[in-house]
Amino acid sequence: MIKDILTKIVLVLVFGLGGFYGGVYYGTNKFNNMMDELYSDYVLIKNDVDAFVEVSNPETIRHYVKELNKMLDDLEFLNNIIQSGQIADNTLDLFIDKHQKRIDDANGRILLLQKEIYDVAADIRTELVDDVNNLNSAVTVELETNRKFTEKQIQEIIVKIDNLINYIDEVRDELDVIKDSKIGKRIFKWWKRM
Repeated sequence: MIKDILTKIVLVLVFGLGGFYGGVYYGTNKFNNMMDELYSDYVLIKNDVDAFVEVSNPETIRHYVKELNKMLDDLEFLNNIIQSGQIADNTLDLFIDKHQKRIDDANGRILLLQKEIYDVAADIRTELVDDVNNLNSAVTVELETNRKFTEKQIQEIIVKIDNLINYIDEVRDELDVIKDSKIGKRIFKWWKRM
């Protein structure tokens, strides 16, 4: 009996404590998860509030207003440049319109002079080519004439040299005949002494 009561008490205590500790563990996990969700929500809200505080800070607002004023000044400056550029463009258009006839006349004269210069250059080139061809023909004819004349003179000189060689041979033959004669022997003897 006591044993049964003790067993029941122990069992009740074990199940009771197990249930209690299980409930505490489960409750703690749930609480931690809930705290994590709340903390992440808190961080998001805090970041939004910090951004709002930074934007609503008078110092930050002054800084952004100053930057916006600089941008507006730059835009106004660019607008002035564009307007002055348009004025300059309009003035240039008026100047060109006013002097367009003179510009067209000058362009026409330039084109005319260019054509004349081209024609004169072409004429000069043609004349030069003709002169060079004529000179080339004249030089060729002169060279051919001189060549024929020189060949004729050389032939004449060759003929004269052949005649001289023949004459020298004849004189040598006659001298041989004279040497062999009695009178010739005496003349050559006398000649050697002198």
